[in-house]
Amino acid sequence: MKFMDRVRGTRVEKDSAAVFWLGQAGFLIKTAEGRQIVIDPYFSDCVERLIPEEGLGFKRLMPPPCEAGELDTDVLIISHEHNDHFDVDAVGDLIKAKTEVYTNCIVAKALGEMGFDQNRIHVMKKGEKIELSEFSILPVDCDHGELAPEALGFILDFGFSRLYYAGDTALTLPRLQVPMEIQPEAAILPINGAFGNLNGKEAAKYAGLLKCKVCIPCHFWTFPLHHGDPQEIIEHMGESAPDCRLMLLCQGESFLLKK
Repeated sequence: MKFMDRVRGTRVEKDSAAVFWLGQAGFLIKTAEGRQIVIDPYFSDCVERLIPEEGLGFKRLMPPPCEAGELDTDVLIISHEHNDHFDVDAVGDLIKAKTEVYTNCIVAKALGEMGFDQNRIHVMKKGEKIELSEFSILPVDCDHGELAPEALGFILDFGFSRLYYAGDTALTLPRLQVPMEIQPEAAILPINGAFGNLNGKEAAKYAGLLKCKVCIPCHFWTFPLHHGDPQEIIEHMGESAPDCRLMLLCQGESFLLKK
């Protein structure tokens, strides 16, 4: 079955949401009302194109689950400006006439310069909650170092459950206090262990500190230089987060977020 046929055919009951992994750090969330929330989708080969000096280091290894234009994006959330999160080659297909974009100040400026309607581009600021239909977005701090000092994580609160998207971050606990205090029910964490990100062992430790019930690893198996070994988080979850279920998705697979 084609990916978008699977998305359209997935029935989402009240007090639940379907979370699909798009590969890399990208996710699509389908709500009970049928809206599509798309987070950090990477559909093109723009990273390899823009960093040719790395040769095969940023060659795309896993194809996207569908074409970018097939997504019926209602809300597009972009955590920061790195091109495996902000896909400059695909963003024109992702943003529809109805799409509202929520992002950091750097991506918002870039989208404005690309000619997108700035009235539908919203800058997220840490700690300032955004109330939308069916859910809210709370932007939170993360530590992506000097690579992207304005990078964000965020917590999506659907009322029945809260989903934390850590974004690209190191395990710098003083900067991760808000998510740990909130204790979201589900957390999406990077495991690649390169460019300042959590590795599998650190992600397992963080899942334990978050006290989340479900952990979804991401940010692996797209580029050779990004590394990432899901076996590492598998081996450490039992010790570091014994009460957390590890939801290891294959690309295009979904997880049902519910009460």
